Parts: sequence; C-alpha cells; structure tokens
Amino acid sequence: PDPSPEPPSTPPPTTPALALPTPRAVTDGAFATSLLCATCHANAGSSSAMRDSAGRPIAPFDLWRSSMMSNAVRDPFWRAVVSAEMAATPSKADAIQAKCFSCHGAMASREGQLDGNEPTLDMVYEDTTRGQILIDGASCTVCHQITDEGLGTDASYTAHFVVNARREAYGPHASPREMPMTGMSGYRPMQAAQTTESDLCGSCHTVFTEALHADGTPTGLVFAEQTPYLEWRNSVFNDEVADPAPEAASCQACHMPTSSEDGESIRTTIATMMGGGMGGGGMMLQEREPFGRHILVGGNTVVPRMILEHADELTPNASSAALQATIDRAREALQNDTATLTLAGTDRTGDHLVLTLEVENLTGHKLPTGIPARRMWLYVRVLDRDDQVVFSSGAWDTSGRILAADGVPLASEAVGGPVEPHRDRITDASAVQIYEDVMADSAGQPTHRLMRAATHKKDNRLLPLGWRPDHEDAERTAPHGAAATDANFTGGGDRVRYEVLAPTSRGPYRLEAKLLYQAIGQRFVAELLEYDTPEIRAFERYFDEAAREPEELSSLSTALP
Repeated sequence: PDPSPEPPSTPPPTTPALALPTPRAVTDGAFATSLLCATCHANAGSSSAMRDSAGRPIAPFDLWRSSMMSNAVRDPFWRAVVSAEMAATPSKADAIQAKCFSCHGAMASREGQLDGNEPTLDMVYEDTTRGQILIDGASCTVCHQITDEGLGTDASYTAHFVVNARREAYGPHASPREMPMTGMSGYRPMQAAQTTESDLCGSCHTVFTEALHADGTPTGLVFAEQTPYLEWRNSVFNDEVADPAPEAASCQACHMPTSSEDGESIRTTIATMMGGGMGGGGMMLQEREPFGRHILVGGNTVVPRMILEHADELTPNASSAALQATIDRAREALQNDTATLTLAGTDRTGDHLVLTLEVENLTGHKLPTGIPARRMWLYVRVLDRDDQVVFSSGAWDTSGRILAADGVPLASEAVGGPVEPHRDRITDASAVQIYEDVMADSAGQPTHRLMRAATHKKDNRLLPLGWRPDHEDAERTAPHGAAATDANFTGGGDRVRYEVLAPTSRGPYRLEAKLLYQAIGQRFVAELLEYDTPEIRAFERYFDEAAREPEELSSLSTALP
C-alpha cells in the first residue's frame, strides 16, 4: 500500500505525555516499516502459506511483531536507561542517543546519519515518517538488507554493519520470484547466506562503549557492554569453525528455529496476498525450506508484560494474544532450555551437612547474557524432619529484593551498597550466590551507568560449555572477580558448596533448591530510579504495577542424610 499520510501534528488532548504513536505503513529512504512487509508476510485466513504441518500460522510478521526486536524502542526500561545515561552525562546526550539508537532504532539511525536528522528520545513520540521508522525497532528492512561485508569482525560490531544501497532484501532461498515483491514493496528479493549465520546477529549483539568521566571527557578505556556473539564463538556451539562440535548451532537455530513446535522440519510457501491469492493454493510460489520461525525468543517476560498491560501508551504492533504468546515462549525457554540444577554430592562432618550444588549452563552464551541488568541466584533451604527450616539462603521479598537470613534485604540491594561477591563456599545463610555482571568505572568503583563503565567489578555469569581461556575472544568474555580463580567455575557451569548446621538428632533432612532469574535486577532498578526523567518516572509506574516474582529456571527437592 501507499505510505500513510502524515497525521495532524497536534495529538488529541487525552493522549498521555509519553504515549507512542499508532504504527503506520511508511517508507523512509532505504527502509520501510513492517506493516508494508505484512501485506504479504502475515497469515491470511484463506491461505495455506506460512503454516507448519499442523496448520499453525507461522508468518514472519505475525511472530516477530510481539518480540523484543519489534519492541526494541517501545521498551520502557530501555528508554529509561537511555534517559539516565543522558542525565548522568548531559554533555554527551547527543552521542549517547546516537550510540543507543544505532541498534535499537537502526533504520532511523542510518537515515539520520545521511540527512542530519538523527534519532532522539523526543522523536520517539512524534507521529512523523521518521518517528514511525524509529519505533518499528529492529525491523524487517534492516536485518534483511545487511550485506556480508565485514560480518564477524571488529569492524562490524556495535551496529557497524553495512546496508546495501540497492533495496535488495536478502533471504536464504535460491531463485526467489522477484516481481510480486518488487512490485508490492520496491525491494528485490535475493538469496544471501548471511541471513542464517550468527555473525549477522553479532553486529548488534556485540557492543563496545567508550568509558566517560562525569564531565563527559573520555577515559581512553573501552568496555564490552555485551558480548553474546563472542561468548558463543568461544563455546562448543560455534559452527563457524572448520570442525564444529556435535552441539554446534547458530544463533538462529535457537532463536529462529526451522522446526515446528512438534519438532518437525518446516516446508511452506513464504508469502501470501492478503485474501489468500498468492500461496493459498501453491499457484504462484513453491514451498521452501528452511523456514525460520521469527519467534526471536529470549529471557524477558517483564517488558512484554508491561507492553501488554500498558498498550494504550506503548501502542504495540501486536495483539494481546501475540504478546502473551511471546511471554509464554520466553518462560518455556527459561524453564526448559537455559540451565539445570543438581545435587552433585553430600557429606557429613559431625553436626554439619556439606552439600555441593551444580549449576549447568545449557545456552550457547553466558547465562545471563547481554546488558548488565540481568541476574540469577541460588535459593537454598534445608528442612528438618518436622519441616522446620534450619538453613535458608537467597529468599526474596515482593519487591524482588534478595534477603539476608534475618529477612532484611541484603546490603547489596541498596543504592550505593556493596557488591555481593562470587562464592565457592557458603556457611552463612546471609551469603547468597548471585550470578551477575557488575560494572566498574575507571577508578574501579561499582557503577550502574553504562557510559561510566570501564571494566567489570564482578562477572560470574555462567560461561558456555567449551569456553577456553586461550581462545581469541577469551579476554573480552572472561569472568572477573573471585570467579576468575574459582576452580569450580568452568566452561559450562559452576559448583557451590554449602555447609549447614544440621545435627543428626533432627534428621532426616530435606533439601529444596532453586535457580532464579530476573530480567531486570532490583539493584539495577534502584540505581536507575535515583535519576529523574519522564522516561524513568514512566518506567517506575509500569514497574511498580508489574509482578516481581523471579522466573524459576531449575529446581530440586531431595532427601538428605
């Protein structure tokens, strides 16, 4: 369809101050919003195209539109973090926005670099062509126009990918039928191998930032803000090597699977006309494989829930049902595909039980990975024969804060508080094993501002299986703090020993343990809320109304001597 006309410049008076515009189909230079692509790549009731063998709809637009990729700019937490970075270093506000939007709003960022109208937080709320391109996030016409130039090298990281200048839309299929797509959208379909290779994802999922002093002057230090792609390369899952391990799998293999929910390989026509004319009976397009389900599943259940519950302000490009499906997929992945928790050994020394818990990382990168706002921890309880708790470490309150043995939040949960260290041995119930990345500034002090970060004060996030200290990416993905010298902290997991006072006279005992996860850690939130911006106050309102129960990744319950 023709791009939508510009709406009136003045929003209705009932529109909340930070409400986002309703999505529209627009084009802007080399890019278009996803609603243009939806014309042919969304499911239609009368068409059999883009369905698995059970008839389930799996059109790219329909699955992508509720993902965190689609909502990369709508994400109220991300916008709050950007605003906090600007408030902390106001002299670098323009540079901070340019850096952050280069991935989250890549289409508007690229066009802005050409015409000088680079994206800003203010632009997010403007119902203009550029504003529409901006809120469409990590959308179709950016990922599918990235060439293979420089991918997998330092030159491509932090959004320095190359977009072709010919309006070519890349996909995995040979000899695509050109005219329908070219005529409808202006983009010419082309086969290109990079669409199924991890280094394409690595261009935005490897981010380096330049550490700044409070006055905005550079420290000269560079910080690895997130490195999921490099972590994956230093693992058994790397399929870019000459002799891949049996476990090798690309990023797309997990996050855009080519099999159905039943585990069957998908073969289907890849487009339909609205109304079902093309692909409905296979008259114009042949069935293709591989067909990647664009679920782009991650570990975030919090932000999609905020978007669902505040759709009137955040105007998602997806229905409530689609957002709920994304939440359900994320929770299923967290529970089944991320980690296992097992009891690796028990021993008794007098009145003390010695329990060794083992956590195994099942993912192809650190766990958790990405922005240093995520964390996991171990919740461990030992109960006597009368079900009385004799030891408890890692309990939490309704706000999501981790508690000490006396039920008071750990000191590390408070603004300016200490860092809970990595532990190999726990004897005190007020000690908790928290897996997290805590940043440090150029003076070595803990910081929760990305643009202050110069190194890691602590990084004991679980390493992926096969991680090696002699790998070319080891320095940029290494653990920091006590985990770096812990012999039980290795590629693939960690072992922690708990020593519990448990006299035999009160036995037998029972162990209950859980590995818990927060997509947005409470300490990170507390530090964020210290700043006062409209985006932060809006996020605070959403977060206050959100469920704070951590996600459970794995658990065990077993009898003890």
